[in-house]
Amino acid sequence: MQDHSPQTSRRTRTTLHAVFALTGFVHVIGGPLLPSLNRTFHLTDSEAGLLFLVYFGGSSIGALFCRGNYTRAMTAGFAGMGFFALGISAASRPLLLPMYFLLGICVGVAMSAVSLFAGRNFPNSSAPLLTILNFSWSAGALTAPMLAAQILRHHGYRVAYLCIAFACLMSAFACRRLLADAKEVLRSQAAASPFSNLRLVALFSLLAFLQVGVENTASVWLTTYMLRVGDTNIVKSAASSSLFWFGFLASRAFSAVVLLRTQLDLLLRYSIIVALCAALLLIVSYQFIVTSGAMLLLGIALAPIYPLVVAASIIGLSRTSDTRFVLAAAGIGGSILPWMTGWISALTQDIRLAMTTVPTCLVLMMFCLRSTHKSLDGSGCEERGGKLLT
Repeated sequence: MQDHSPQTSRRTRTTLHAVFALTGFVHVIGGPLLPSLNRTFHLTDSEAGLLFLVYFGGSSIGALFCRGNYTRAMTAGFAGMGFFALGISAASRPLLLPMYFLLGICVGVAMSAVSLFAGRNFPNSSAPLLTILNFSWSAGALTAPMLAAQILRHHGYRVAYLCIAFACLMSAFACRRLLADAKEVLRSQAAASPFSNLRLVALFSLLAFLQVGVENTASVWLTTYMLRVGDTNIVKSAASSSLFWFGFLASRAFSAVVLLRTQLDLLLRYSIIVALCAALLLIVSYQFIVTSGAMLLLGIALAPIYPLVVAASIIGLSRTSDTRFVLAAAGIGGSILPWMTGWISALTQDIRLAMTTVPTCLVLMMFCLRSTHKSLDGSGCEERGGKLLT
């Protein structure tokens, strides 16, 4: 377990926040830059969608490579991000797909390594730290469209990716020089109960799969949902759906403070319950103001769940590195569930029915959380970083 002096701890946390915000920026900016790519290469919607399918698939695969020394993983991830961002800026059309896939892998390595580094090196405060780190990630993601718009006023996507490459290479240098990782510590319950640990990996992975799937489904479909069922125009629909992100970002910051005064398991359980109530209200309501309020509440409730699930897995699994499977599952859920919602909507011609995927997944999460609780009780898991699902 790493022993951080106050000065080292501040430097480490500052570095983690800065580089994690950059991963959020890179993860999101592909969408705002897509029109520039389309103009350059005359991509069809199907071809553009394939770019992001291979990118998100690569980011899920990248999480699986995170084991051993997380400082080295972060350094390699950011260095790779810089290299392949340069590649995209110079790539011809046939090279776009492999470049996006490899960029996705490197982003997945870097994002996962930051979370796992925080869990290993700050075990006694992993839950609040991961929550506030995810706020920084969200802030980085939020700035991506605004900065992309400024770049695209005078330049194309190539200049944007050149800037990204420089920032990523600087981040790789910062990680190498400013971060020092602790050694992996095997928790006592692992050797005695390997099958219990495997069950916990599966349960936490399912929780992350469902959570990120719900989060991405809400972010992708809420504007369209409001436009079709809210009897309003596209501008008002987009504005109202921003309430989800307002609540989401505010909650990410506030949850870290709440975790200093309450138990991880209580906040996780109540967040899922409140999110379920908000999702049901969103579907059954026909009044614009009620639906808008439900979106705000849904963002507030969903925001802390993912970092709490990651923190709980770091605390409860036998090795910190086992959490890489949880992070990989999260990326897969974020790709599949929004697609599934769109498929149901196209099949039934009823987006209200399609959006029932959100409360359905939240109900499954409640059952999964209960099973996780029972497995942890049976494994004799020692408390670390606060009380965990007990």
